[in-house]
Order: sequence, then C-alpha cells, then structure tokens
Amino acid sequence: MRKIFAVTLMLCLGVAATAFSYEVVDVKNGGSIKGKIKASAKIESPMLTIDKDTEFCGKSQSSMMYIMSPNLEVKNVLVIVENVQKGKPAPKTDTVIDNNKCKFEPLVAVAYKGANFTIKNSDKILHNTNLGLQLEDKRRTVYNLALPKENQVISKPVKVMGLIAVKCDAHSWMRAHVYVTDNPYIAVTDANGNFDIKDLLPGKYKVRVWHEGLGEVIKDVEVSAGKASDLNVTLSKK
Repeated sequence: MRKIFAVTLMLCLGVAATAFSYEVVDVKNGGSIKGKIKASAKIESPMLTIDKDTEFCGKSQSSMMYIMSPNLEVKNVLVIVENVQKGKPAPKTDTVIDNNKCKFEPLVAVAYKGANFTIKNSDKILHNTNLGLQLEDKRRTVYNLALPKENQVISKPVKVMGLIAVKCDAHSWMRAHVYVTDNPYIAVTDANGNFDIKDLLPGKYKVRVWHEGLGEVIKDVEVSAGKASDLNVTLSKK
C-alpha cells in the first residue's frame, strides 16, 4: 500500500505554488465553475493492515481511497483553479486535522495561507502528525508534531503552499492530503461528486482535477461574467 500512495504523490500537483503574488480585488458579477467528478468504473478501496496498537486500532481498516456513490460519483477529489492572480480574499478558516480512530479526518482538505492548522488527537494512544510538502521527487517536512495525550490540540500557522502529505510516524497506515492555497478558488467534491467554485473574474483558466487513486487531469475553462461554466470530468484509474 505504501507504494501505491507514493506513486500518487509524485504527480506534478505536488510542485510548490507559483511565485507570483495574489492580489485581492473586489469581484462584482463574477462567474463560477461547477460540475461533477465521476469514475469510469467502480473500484473498491484497498484494506490497510494494522501492525501496531491493534487492541485499540483493530487489525485492519479500509483505506477509504475510493468513496463513490452508486452512480460512480467520487468524493474527495481536489478541483483547483490554477495560477489565479486576482480575486476574492481567501477564507480565514482554520483547517482541522484529527487523529481519530487510528485514521486522519478529513482524508482530503484545503488550508489557506495565513490561517492555522489545528491538529487534534481524539484517541487514547500516542500519535504524531507529520505534515510534508510534496515536491516533484521529494518530501519536505513542514511540521512534525507529537500528540501523546487524548484530546490534545496543537495549532500551527499555515505558511507553505502546495500539496501537503500528512502521515503518522507511529502508525504507518495513516495518511491524508491537504492542499494549501492563498485564494478561495479550490474545492473538494462532496459525496455526490459535486463542486462549485464561485466569484471568479471573467477569463480563461486551467483547472486541475486530482484524486489520490485516480490521478489527475487538467482542463481549460472559460469563465464569463455572471454565468456558470460547466466542468464534468470522468476519471479512470491508471
């Protein structure tokens, strides 16, 4: 399973965010990008073997990698409008990463530069939460935090942009992904594969669609003032 996860993380999504400075402007009569992400076929999530703290964690758990509706709509897909240079301010919402029942919750999340990571341990055993920025062929540690106590909470500022791979060094099967951005033009699909990215300035954009197990595609989308542009994508396992 480690090999599967490593391959997915070597995708170019892991490259650090571009160097230009994002400018906050007033967006009036902006457009949106909305749609649905589906899979081309039903895929079962692999089971993960638990080899430590089995009395508390059990002996196995689902990876929850492929969460699909009966209509093959995919949850936990990142939809990222790339290289947005102007627009609304990013939310100031903190991003919670919870060590809960020997897995991270949520599995896929968004964090905003200037806000905080709120790292929690809801379990009665020691966890450590290791956040690493995924570069093209390596991982750079951002935070490595030990949480030995139940209900312990640590807050750290969000500073580095790009794809963050989260792991627990104490429990090798645990993992999550957080994408850090300086703007609000990103979404994670819901249980029905839906997303809706609002208040974009009119223009032409590249939109990256990424899933841990199904890979990624990049689509060109043109946004018009006051209108919704549809983006429906079907992903296939490589």
